[in-house]
Amino acid sequence: MMRDIQPLVAPRSIAVIGASTNATKSGGILFSNLREGGFAGPLYPINPRAPDVMGLKAYPDLKSVPEQVDLVYIVLPSQHMEAAIQQCIEAKARAACIITAGFSESGPAGKALEDKIRDAAKHAGLLLAGPNTIGMVNVDCGMMGSFVNFPHWEKGGISLFTQTGIFTGALMRQVMDSDVQRLPISKSIDVGNKIDVDEVDFLDFAADDPETKVIGFYIESIRNLPVFVEKARALRGRKPIVMLKPGRTAPGKIASAGHTGSPPSDDAAVEKALRDTGILRVEDEDDFVGVLRALAMLPPAKGRRVGIATTSGALGVIATDLVTDYGLELASFEPATLKKMATIFPDWLTPANPYDFWIGIDVVGAQEAHETGLSAVFEDPNVDLVLCTLLAPPNADFPEMGELLRALRRKHDKPVALVIYGSAGGRWTKEVEGAGIPVFATVRAGARALAMVANATL
Repeated sequence: MMRDIQPLVAPRSIAVIGASTNATKSGGILFSNLREGGFAGPLYPINPRAPDVMGLKAYPDLKSVPEQVDLVYIVLPSQHMEAAIQQCIEAKARAACIITAGFSESGPAGKALEDKIRDAAKHAGLLLAGPNTIGMVNVDCGMMGSFVNFPHWEKGGISLFTQTGIFTGALMRQVMDSDVQRLPISKSIDVGNKIDVDEVDFLDFAADDPETKVIGFYIESIRNLPVFVEKARALRGRKPIVMLKPGRTAPGKIASAGHTGSPPSDDAAVEKALRDTGILRVEDEDDFVGVLRALAMLPPAKGRRVGIATTSGALGVIATDLVTDYGLELASFEPATLKKMATIFPDWLTPANPYDFWIGIDVVGAQEAHETGLSAVFEDPNVDLVLCTLLAPPNADFPEMGELLRALRRKHDKPVALVIYGSAGGRWTKEVEGAGIPVFATVRAGARALAMVANATL
């Protein structure tokens, strides 16, 4: 049965039990972020020792708030949690997010307290997220409910459901602080120990959410694998699902239990179920971010044939191995393409895939070599995906490079991954910003992202 988790992930009103007048404490930071984040609805600080918090009237308890609240953030020590949950129940709040740690991840006593809170909330129909979470973000409704501050957050079609704070915390702050290649995310819901609302609930929500185009999961356990797989299969070809699930090894399972209290699972069974369902399982946080970025920026792939455009023979060989490893294949260039490619080569050199056109820089100059080399690969009808591994030292640079890449991306709506090494790489990356061209730090990351784009649609 599908549950309505809108009050938790897209609330219309929010209260914070533990809202602090001290802007350096977690309760103060989280409340300040909600206050400054542009939340669309009413915001109520709950603090029995202060008349107001950051310019808003404070209330001594939740039942004093003049409306039934959708979501309550609880930022109190664990010994006060039962009383706080009881406040939520008595005030008929619809959902609560428990920020505090010290529950099932800490041992038997913490697990007993977590179970007691879960039972009370379930009996009352109160949705729960947490405990042991950094908070939740939903920029569609202006909810910056994290105790990490985000001066800038790139809105977009990715929705995340995680059991770690890094995606509403430090890692996401680093991604969002960048001038380029930010990750377009509208929702990042961190549920910590996953006391109640789980991945199935979120999958139901994201499936019907018109703003969600790509779904990402960082989860350390899957509560009901058969049901999750069934629902994920229904989204195949419509909304790609990317999953980072660690704890594959025996030591990793122990580490996961200490992080979120997650029970161990049979990773082989999980891997098979995800693969059969079309879920894209990634290896680490860098892989997760890279694949999400590619899926958000790029069109669907029409096939698995890759054209490699490079100005480095070594990177071309590395790329060839990697695209093969990831289940892609090298495109066979058309005779007309090969003829065009040869126009910037000396007579003794024959073009092929990968197409290394570095020598063309000496023959016709940097600009003409790149215009001919890149356009030939993009234009070839046998090429479904383009992997560009380019060197950017001064002698390969020219002012129009960014516009060339943008024009090719506009004219040929094919998935492309760009890898750049050299002094001009930073400028080239800035010049393609907003053009739907993901830039990767390594050939491996670029090839992997293209393979995942193909796997998501084929």
